[in-house]
Amino acid sequence: MNIYLDWRIMMSFKKLLYISLSLVILLPCLSCNLVAKENTSSLHIELTDGLGTAEILTEDNISYPVDGGDDSFSFNKDTKLKIIMHSKYGIDSIKQNNDTLINKGNKLEKIKKKDFTFIYKTKNVDTNLSINLTEMHSRFKITSIKEDDKGNVIAAQSKYRCVKKSFYEEANENIDKAIELAQKNGLESDYQILESDENGVLQSNDFLKGTYIIKKIDDEFETEPFELIVTRNKDIPYTYIRLNNGYELSSDKTGTVNIIENNQTIQSATRIILKNKNDKLVEDDGAFKIKMLTSDGKVLKNYKNDYLKTNKKGYISMYDGVRWISTFTLKKGRCVLPVVLPNGDYKIAKANLKDSNFKTSGFKISSNTISGLDDDSQPINDIVLKVKGN
Repeated sequence: MNIYLDWRIMMSFKKLLYISLSLVILLPCLSCNLVAKENTSSLHIELTDGLGTAEILTEDNISYPVDGGDDSFSFNKDTKLKIIMHSKYGIDSIKQNNDTLINKGNKLEKIKKKDFTFIYKTKNVDTNLSINLTEMHSRFKITSIKEDDKGNVIAAQSKYRCVKKSFYEEANENIDKAIELAQKNGLESDYQILESDENGVLQSNDFLKGTYIIKKIDDEFETEPFELIVTRNKDIPYTYIRLNNGYELSSDKTGTVNIIENNQTIQSATRIILKNKNDKLVEDDGAFKIKMLTSDGKVLKNYKNDYLKTNKKGYISMYDGVRWISTFTLKKGRCVLPVVLPNGDYKIAKANLKDSNFKTSGFKISSNTISGLDDDSQPINDIVLKVKGN
């Protein structure tokens, strides 16, 4: 007996057989994938605060950049990775799930190196690595002191208002109205209301790039405001305060401008500092002379007191207790003058620098404020002069 199957039945049978064989082949692969997933874990890396980048390098030299400073990766457990860090100012800490990571017996914190590499072995659980980069600040600190009736130096209390210059101008230079405008129409970072602590120290929060007006609030006297300027050059912040007389106070290496406020005239030394157009220290050597000027910019001739005098051309000589000095020496971009200069205008002259030239040579001396304290805790005024070259 001949049996004839319809061709459609034959095709259905072949299709069913093909699907069955495919499932047999795929099932082991699916099983492999499930096993692989059980052996992998997620590594999440986040860069916080400062400026920097991170890169993961495997033992096979496969590189994984941490995109946007916040990225996640999957690795098999116990995978040995090299994590390469590049930062602007260093690393405050590296934490694994909120605990400071320990590498070779040392806590990974307060790392000053800008380029830093460490070895990390992945875990069998999802892990978060938080790399807290050192941040350069843009802020100011005012320390207020005064003399009591007995002549003792004690802490003084002070209040200051800070606001972005655009709001100050819009409010017709009324600081309180300017802050109201900033509170209504600006950002939280556009203004600050500050008061010193029991030690007379007033510390601002960080400022964003821009120009700000700072004014002391005094119930007895009307005070003159001054400016805080926060700039950025290739993501590097530079902060300084400009007083009404044009005198500038530069920030320290942390980005903080330090001011000491006193209720009496301060006798402070003068430190000349060389900086380039990018506001970086120029560690040049050389020598220079100084001319003393009158209020209208003319050379002050034949001036004399116990420790300072000028000749008929206006060149200054200073008496350091042993000899008169008329030529002053710069070492690595700095020079501390041997005596206190009287308030007034001055000009660098006959400068001979090794690798650079002065762009600005004039400067002012004022006893109203000082830049900070030197290594011997004595008040000092920093005079920043711009040079080109080097």
